[in-house]
Amino acid sequence: MALTVGFLGMGRMGSRVARNIAAAGYPVVVWNRTRSRAEEAAAGMDATVGDTAGEVAAAADVIVSMLADDAAVEAAYGGRDGALAGLRAGSTAVDMSTISPTLALDLGRRVREAGAGMVDAPVSGSTATAETGSLLVMAGGEDADLERVRPILETSATRVVHVGGPGTGAAMKLAVNAIVFGLNQSLSESLVLAERAGIDRLTAYDVIASSAVAAPVVHYRRPLFEHPGEGAVSFTIDLAIKDLDLIKALAERAGASIPQSELNVDELRAASAAGHGQEDLAALAEYFRKHRDG
Repeated sequence: MALTVGFLGMGRMGSRVARNIAAAGYPVVVWNRTRSRAEEAAAGMDATVGDTAGEVAAAADVIVSMLADDAAVEAAYGGRDGALAGLRAGSTAVDMSTISPTLALDLGRRVREAGAGMVDAPVSGSTATAETGSLLVMAGGEDADLERVRPILETSATRVVHVGGPGTGAAMKLAVNAIVFGLNQSLSESLVLAERAGIDRLTAYDVIASSAVAAPVVHYRRPLFEHPGEGAVSFTIDLAIKDLDLIKALAERAGASIPQSELNVDELRAASAAGHGQEDLAALAEYFRKHRDG
């Protein structure tokens, strides 16, 4: 019999990952802070909706969460109606959010005290790669816990990499995102530089996307850079600032130097203050075009 999966968070990424799990034949119960969003998502994947995170955890063999930040994860797991209150002994919790390693470790401790296993398993990719099941999962936790949930993770991922013990998945995700944000800033700067040198934007991006720097993120963010303000937002500037704050905190604890990330967060804060905070990361190029003198 397939394991029942409880899923917390029906955002842009979470709803797609939950849909993949349901499509693979797992019974799925979903919860979202805004119930209407959970109901809409459930209707599209033949899932049921729980009234609380605790109710979902009580009904599930595996509980998966994919939420916006530390506060959202804490709210979903903690409290009288939280997942920890309903978690069954012998079940496994998997958090796929981008959160601080400190919270990942603390949450893991509380989950284990409840008699369950815990894996921190954030992802690298986009909503498009989530839909095609080609995410990369960076998993931290004990071997047995990961192996139990690996088939569930593989419904949305082409690779699941066990990077180490509890909390290491969360730390690895921040290290990867530090590169993504650095690349986003370099791409924004270089595209505007080419434009001001008289090169057509589409031509410039075509060259960049065909060059040695053409990482996957350069390709799947291409429409957002080429046609500013069009298309669905994939990752907001304000959300990137949240992640960079986590990266800075991790660097301080680890004793690592991150001058690139410190520069990136300063520029993104300026872009947010200029009104681009809820726009996609690609809007950093628009900020350079409109608000920075050459």
